Amino acid sequence: MRKTFRTTTRIMVLLLAEGGLLLMVGCASVRTPAHLPHIYSGAIAEASPEIEGKRPPSSGEALRKLEKDGNINLSLSDCLKIALQHNYDIRLTREALTQADTKITQARSAMLPFLGAEASYTRLDEELSFSMGPQSLTFMDRDQYKAGFVIRQPIFTGGRLNAARKASQYSRDAQVQGNRALEEEVVFQVTRAYRTAQLAEAFQDVAVEAVELLKAHEHDVAILVEKGANPEIDLLRTRTELANARKELNGADNAVDLAYSALKNLLSMPLEKSVHLTEALVRSPGPGADLSSLTELALSQRPELSAIDSQVAAAEQALKAARGEYLPTIALEGRYEYMEGDFRDLEGGDHWTIGVGAQLPLWNWGETAAKVREAKSQLVQVRIQRDKTTDHIRLEVRKAFLDLGKAEKNIEAAESALNTAKEAYRQARARYRAGEGTNTDVLDVRTALSRAEANHTQALFDYNVALAALHRAVGVMVIEPPDIKEKESAE
Repeated sequence: MRKTFRTTTRIMVLLLAEGGLLLMVGCASVRTPAHLPHIYSGAIAEASPEIEGKRPPSSGEALRKLEKDGNINLSLSDCLKIALQHNYDIRLTREALTQADTKITQARSAMLPFLGAEASYTRLDEELSFSMGPQSLTFMDRDQYKAGFVIRQPIFTGGRLNAARKASQYSRDAQVQGNRALEEEVVFQVTRAYRTAQLAEAFQDVAVEAVELLKAHEHDVAILVEKGANPEIDLLRTRTELANARKELNGADNAVDLAYSALKNLLSMPLEKSVHLTEALVRSPGPGADLSSLTELALSQRPELSAIDSQVAAAEQALKAARGEYLPTIALEGRYEYMEGDFRDLEGGDHWTIGVGAQLPLWNWGETAAKVREAKSQLVQVRIQRDKTTDHIRLEVRKAFLDLGKAEKNIEAAESALNTAKEAYRQARARYRAGEGTNTDVLDVRTALSRAEANHTQALFDYNVALAALHRAVGVMVIEPPDIKEKESAE
């Protein structure tokens, strides 16, 4: 019985990563799809510095530029710029885009010539020889050595490789638009957090004002009680109301801290940093367009729809690739080898071969047909998802538009109520100091004033959040994502 011991080593080297000779198929560069609106062809479509092997400026460096007198002074625009550079979710999607780029390279590499180096060593239990009388001829030595190169080029694959390359490019386009959708969501979340912090500060101001008003009223009541003009119960009730107002102020202080912490978290900022908001909660300009126009605008530029369009194109290419498995695969292969210990080295150890191979699947128990059905189903699924997303976008725009209209009306009502409450408090306090009104009247209108101020502030908050939601629903970013690479070069 013959025993064979074989040790084989193979070394593969990828050749021509860019622009090699292709037979029967071409190679296209990666680009932003032509159907995408111009708004998405700028900074979002460019590779981030992390993709290029660089890192964006640290958040600490950006914050130091905004720091003054121990506080980091933040406008809404500053917050959005910081979030679009340093938010954790956005950084994760940039890595997903890097992976999509590598898949394009992998798919393109399968279409290019492959060059590999091969080496092997085999030891037989005995040499193979043939003896005839005194003559002996050795066919194989016990020790056999082989080394050489192989080059292989696909000639025809039924369109599978080209379809896979196109599918990877469309998938990359979908990832770009997915990143844009996430950035718009982050813009909305940061805007809402900034508005929430403004709201908390405004409620804090209302609570401070309530305490100050009650302090002033307590002083007036104490004078009247001391003179015997009013009963002591008025002073006791006023001090009770003052204690309750101070308790509400403590709660407002805590709400401010929590709102600031939520904003810092979205900005990937240390929670111990001291922050000051440079903008007050005011009524921002509205969209100035009707519901129909906003809906059409949303359907034309929402990144989710652009992403699904790219997914549809990728699914169509995947279907082509699946159908291509019914067709033969043809490849050209050439080899150069040097060998020792084999009968083929009788005339020298150098040999070369070149040939064309073809493979045609005849029966694989329905595997190819199942792949085609799966690809068809995935294509139908993506198309259904597009219809679902379109309907959802229409609903989002309508809801945001109606919420904005409701908030506008609430602001007008709240402003009217606030003016009335201020005048009522002024009159009630004047009547009390003149001895014509009661302490109960003053406390009641003071409570009504605080409520009116809070309602007005809440209406402003609801309006600004509804406006931000409408921006997100329509697909219009209130600020373009910063071009980090240009910023780096400028620094």
